[in-house]
Amino acid sequence: MLCYYLRRLRERYRYKVSERGLTGQWHLLCGRADSSSRLDPRPENLKKLIAPPDCYWADPFGWKRGEHFFIFCEEVFRRERRGHISAIPINGEGNVAGPSRLVIEEPFHLSYPFLFEFAGELYLIPESGFASVVNLYRCVEFPYHWEKVRPIFEGVQYYDTTLFEHGGRWWLFATVRNSRRLQLPDHDLQLFWADSPLAEEWTPHPRNSIVRDFRRARPAGRIFHHNGKLYRPSQNCLHRYGGSLNINEITRLDPDGYDERLVKHVQPDWEPGYVGLHHLDWHEGMVLMDAQRLIPEAEIQK
Repeated sequence: MLCYYLRRLRERYRYKVSERGLTGQWHLLCGRADSSSRLDPRPENLKKLIAPPDCYWADPFGWKRGEHFFIFCEEVFRRERRGHISAIPINGEGNVAGPSRLVIEEPFHLSYPFLFEFAGELYLIPESGFASVVNLYRCVEFPYHWEKVRPIFEGVQYYDTTLFEHGGRWWLFATVRNSRRLQLPDHDLQLFWADSPLAEEWTPHPRNSIVRDFRRARPAGRIFHHNGKLYRPSQNCLHRYGGSLNINEITRLDPDGYDERLVKHVQPDWEPGYVGLHHLDWHEGMVLMDAQRLIPEAEIQK
């Protein structure tokens, strides 16, 4: 019943926005900051990186190699309605330094390009829940050339896969769409572990689902350390997808248990017209977020 209610609520919201002649557009936020900024994100202090009106950018993950910094993100052209992964060059001040360029495309929707390095190689795991597969890609030539390594999971709809090394293990977080119980992929957070991020077999946590809550289950960026503690960004999707951002402290993470507590909640309320905020990343002195604003539908036709 809760799932049905939330679906109706989200449909009503979209109808009201459309009735006003508006549509939502995700864009990126970027700026220089130290790593502690992740505990108290300030989107109002970041530069807006606005996509062209006919598309949107979301789920930014940064990576620097040498002097070159790139944002990898979901890019969706409205006429296609199917996302791919693009790379956007950024200069030292956090400004766009060149056009976005497609780096990974599939015949199904891709988003949330999670990046990690292992044994000197750079890897990427995009979200592809609608295709019921989680694929692993390896960087052949940074930043634009990637090759598919293999599926990590098949036959299950996992969303926003997020890896993290802790306590001698690699941990994998993802929300799941369970068609028998739940029709929205924003409620049930699953956890797995393995000895290597390239493992072919992942052990499910006995406490799965470790979080069952529309307000804080779905991942929203890299898990990070600060002052000896672990923190997990997550989305608040209670009233709408990607409505706001949480920072949760992980207080227990082991093969027998998992616990976390909310330490910060960030709303998209710093400027009129903003209605969504659902991602946080930090890499090499650059903090990245995304936000959704309402723009006139007429702008898309220009």
